[in-house]
Amino acid sequence: MRKLLITAIAKINEEKTLYLVRQALEKGIEPFTILEDVRRGLEIVVEMYNQGKYFLADLVMAAEIYKEAQQIVLGPPQEGDSEGSFQIVFGTVKKDIHDIGKNITIVTMRQYGLRVLDLGVDVSPQMFINALGETGASILCMSCLISEAYDSIKETIKLVKKEFAHNRPTTIIGGRVNETICNYTGADYWVKSCIDGTFLCRKILAEHCSSSTLNQ
Repeated sequence: MRKLLITAIAKINEEKTLYLVRQALEKGIEPFTILEDVRRGLEIVVEMYNQGKYFLADLVMAAEIYKEAQQIVLGPPQEGDSEGSFQIVFGTVKKDIHDIGKNITIVTMRQYGLRVLDLGVDVSPQMFINALGETGASILCMSCLISEAYDSIKETIKLVKKEFAHNRPTTIIGGRVNETICNYTGADYWVKSCIDGTFLCRKILAEHCSSSTLNQ
């Protein structure tokens, strides 16, 4: 069934994908295993798009199917707090306009009750700094899918360290990144998937909350 699910979304078959997702849940398959298979199918769609075998509309449709599958598996997003209490600032860095991965990750985060400010794409270092200052968010997430934008991440993190000498936000990067890119840019963490990113943010926020309580 797992291979069938991956293939279904890779072929952008909405009806079959959602049917298999429901079947997997009924069979007791771990929810995150199901979502990982859907994500793997989506990655195939992205690769096909990069090869010119799929169109942008196909990519958008596959992302929408992913979101539907998430809601089946995890339920509707939890309600967040007021706009003035964002925990996470998130954006695609300057020189990069890809947003599918960012959008899916934000949907996942919000389904787990995380409060995320989406800055969109092609976000300059100063825009990130301004948003962090205005919200007081303790986590900065940056997405990047092109190598030309790695220096944008590096510049942003350098500015974060300069502007927030005390209570510096934790920086996390995702997209087409790895340990080498993480070290190059100076980011605190890098993640491979939306689930990894969501769980990491939950862990960081829980530790931050515990630390704040102990310091009171």
